[in-house]
Amino acid sequence: MKRAFLLSSVGAIAFATAPVAVAAQETAGAEAEEQGAQENNGRINRIVVTAQRRAEDVQDVPISITAYGSDFIEESGVQTIQDIALYAPNFNIATGSSASNQRITIRGVGSVANNAIEPSVGVFIDGVYYPRSGAVLGNLVDLETIEVLRGPQGTLFGRNTPVGALNVTTKGPSFSGLEGHVQGGYGAFNSVLLGGSISAPISDNVAFRVSSQFTDRDGFGENLLTGEDVGERQDFSIRGKLAFEFSDQFSATISADYASVDFGGQTVELINGTESPQFLGTLAALFGPDATNLLTEDPFDQEIYQEHGDTVDDEQWGVSLVAEYEFDSGLTIKSITSYREWEAFNFEQALRLPADVLPRITTFSTETFSQELQLLSPSGQTVEYVAGLFFYDEKYSIDQDFDLGPDFCIPVVAGLAGVPAAQGCLAQQQEAASDGQFDQELQSIAAYGQLTFNVTDTLSLTAGGRYTSDDKTADYTNVINNSLLIALGLRDNDAQLDLDASEFGDTDAFTYFLNASYFVADDVMLFATTSTGFKSGGFNSEGSFPNLTREQRGFAPENTTNYEVGIKSQLFDRTLQLNTTVFRMDIEDYQDRSFDGLSFVTRNAGELRVQGIEMDFVWAPIDQLTFTGGASYLDTEFLEYEEGSPLPGGPVQDLTGESAHFAPDWQASLVADWTDDLGFWDGVEYFLRGEVQHVGEQNVGTSTNLNPQSVQEDYQLFNARIGLRSFGNGWEIGLFGRNLTDKGFCLNIFEQPFGAQLGAVNPATNTTAQRCVVGQPRTYGVELRTEF
Repeated sequence: MKRAFLLSSVGAIAFATAPVAVAAQETAGAEAEEQGAQENNGRINRIVVTAQRRAEDVQDVPISITAYGSDFIEESGVQTIQDIALYAPNFNIATGSSASNQRITIRGVGSVANNAIEPSVGVFIDGVYYPRSGAVLGNLVDLETIEVLRGPQGTLFGRNTPVGALNVTTKGPSFSGLEGHVQGGYGAFNSVLLGGSISAPISDNVAFRVSSQFTDRDGFGENLLTGEDVGERQDFSIRGKLAFEFSDQFSATISADYASVDFGGQTVELINGTESPQFLGTLAALFGPDATNLLTEDPFDQEIYQEHGDTVDDEQWGVSLVAEYEFDSGLTIKSITSYREWEAFNFEQALRLPADVLPRITTFSTETFSQELQLLSPSGQTVEYVAGLFFYDEKYSIDQDFDLGPDFCIPVVAGLAGVPAAQGCLAQQQEAASDGQFDQELQSIAAYGQLTFNVTDTLSLTAGGRYTSDDKTADYTNVINNSLLIALGLRDNDAQLDLDASEFGDTDAFTYFLNASYFVADDVMLFATTSTGFKSGGFNSEGSFPNLTREQRGFAPENTTNYEVGIKSQLFDRTLQLNTTVFRMDIEDYQDRSFDGLSFVTRNAGELRVQGIEMDFVWAPIDQLTFTGGASYLDTEFLEYEEGSPLPGGPVQDLTGESAHFAPDWQASLVADWTDDLGFWDGVEYFLRGEVQHVGEQNVGTSTNLNPQSVQEDYQLFNARIGLRSFGNGWEIGLFGRNLTDKGFCLNIFEQPFGAQLGAVNPATNTTAQRCVVGQPRTYGVELRTEF
């Protein structure tokens, strides 16, 4: 019935629309002035985006896009990309037990970050591709725009973007004079914010910009076992840019950035009602009666009773050079050169019990070099085009060890396998008892192009194509230094060397983009799109039991076909901006994960269909009041998945006809802004801002097995902000509150590791103890900002 409704909607509406830029009452910057984008009669200023690799008014871009300008970002208190997920329809961030395990999804499709799978959503910052979503978990500094692009974007971007892209642009150096800002804040959990930027010309043709931000807070949770906080976090980011204008035709910008995250880990609680008497009895027998305190009163109370000690030490840095030369004809050639390094050290208690049993230590490391060349035709011509060449080189390694904590051999092995086994356990190596190493090298080349034929002033036809060739190889080894891991079924010695992605599927692909747009009125555009996307195959980077065969160690590439029809409109003298999108995406050989009790295995799952509706609006009924909102409906179905992941203790399942995980049916947001003169204080105005975000019911289990235990019910989050600002003197002070009702919810739910051995699995009901990665609680504080 839901599919019939969607198909009839497409037939009845005959279009779908691209989400609007939720940037009410903000300027579009210098590029917008050059484009004349601010010339409008309504109360909603427009925003300039670079989704099509040239500066354009977002309402003229015939794709599904939501964009946010700097004012909206600052007024919403956006610090990370996780914050953006609260506003953009069909865009979500799911975080696992480790902060590096970050899943960015568009339309319910995304890839986890803590293995070797390629991301489904490409992340680009200032034109530079960031290959691992775990590397963008820190602060975002001094932003100009954030663009959420839905659907494949490969005919315009360097790296593959099979289901969408996040395109972030940071502010550049100023040639017009000294400018910058300083901000500070303090709030709940002793949170501290310090940041600022400064920009100025050095000479007539050289200017610089330096931006930095530091945040620090105590942990959201408390460990009742140790009395310590859980989840303290410290972030630091700095970016510098040096811009050169050698002539009216030739310019270049050198950028360098550094970011670090020091994080005490997520609060992970046992979900009440999923525990079994056998599980609690086993814990009591092994660790004493107090071990049952593992089950706290409320699964969202931010309290745990278990060994924690989680640590994330994340660092990255990079440099880039962007150079542009415009010929007398208006033709522009652009070069983007980048080198980046990222390293993340993760320590976590894998079993999360009230004992130090099996700590897991994982180090992720990447080195990437990319070179992109673009050729852009002049804007405003009958024929406009973008062509590009892209070279990408990545070295990626994952070093994962399991230590045997002081409670592993005694009492765990002694209780499960007997005292002689425990003595044998103690006689062998305890540190790096399981020592896994995965090393991958990738070289990718691509050629892409997109051409738009402006048939008339109102009708445009666009075609684009991309050829991608990936050369991906890897080695995997796992050495067991304590035989008890093998006896207990946790790990075995393993080695798969000289793996090549071509063994498991095509490494070359051609993808395309076809689009037609038509302005039925000056401020109303219809468009229709057909596009395809490609995500290369790869390798399982973790150990499993039993060992994977060579064929199971790899998985095939993923191919996406996307259909959209849409409308973009500005109505009622441009006081209402209303856009909607109807879409369908079919993903063949969908790359999915299953859980073996301690690790995850990726394999191809047949075909997944994703379809739905997206809608955004900005409405400014009067000068003082602006409403910004968006909503989406999402419907997913496996068209083919005969050997799906099993329920706990059960056999493999036929999931054909079932829904995917991490795909909320409904998602919506509404922001109301009221700004007016204070009256008795010249040049000062007050502002009131209220926000509500709704996330519909979804299964957030890390293994796609449709376990009803891992369903997160729908929930709402309420935020508010009030304050004073003076544009003339450039200062602002505000009070904010987020998740004001202190709503508890799970970002991610996973099965109790080692559950079968601990008696947590009930084969009769196919249930097991479930763990919840708890969302952020209520926070509040005050912030002060001044600009110069």
